[in-house]
Amino acid sequence: MSGTADLGPLPKRIAVDVDQVRRLVASQFPHWADLPVERVANGGWDNWTFHLGSGMSVRLPSALEYTEAVDKEHKWLPVFAPRLPLPISTPLAKGESGEGYPFSWSIYRWLEGETARVDRIADPVRFALDLAEFVVALQGVDTADGPVQVSTTGTGVAPYAPTTGRPTGG
Repeated sequence: MSGTADLGPLPKRIAVDVDQVRRLVASQFPHWADLPVERVANGGWDNWTFHLGSGMSVRLPSALEYTEAVDKEHKWLPVFAPRLPLPISTPLAKGESGEGYPFSWSIYRWLEGETARVDRIADPVRFALDLAEFVVALQGVDTADGPVQVSTTGTGVAPYAPTTGRPTGG
């Protein structure tokens, strides 16, 4: 055993570039066609992420396996947003396939900030309390009519224990 989690085969990701995003925005949302488009350096794995102007982002699923999240996010993020103590990005528009891109995609409000890292957290106790408050509020949102969570790996958290060096409690 290598100590690496077996998460199954990687999804086949598709390439997306700035010009393609410009064409998608121009063809489906012409009122935003003149805004600059720039790739986000650390845009994630499930989505390709691009800045659209200074106040928005474009998120395009990077593989078929991630496309169901578009509709879920459009439905649920606006429900969560007013109930949470910290801001979350919310969808502004939903695009459809086109310009050689095969899936639905989204335009979101951009939240300025940076990835949390130990060296960037001035007050770890305040950070922990803020995070706990957020998690408690998130858990308190009524999702009775929400979608059933389906793991993309089908494995739960147990396979991650070897990579974290910590027990998963499961």
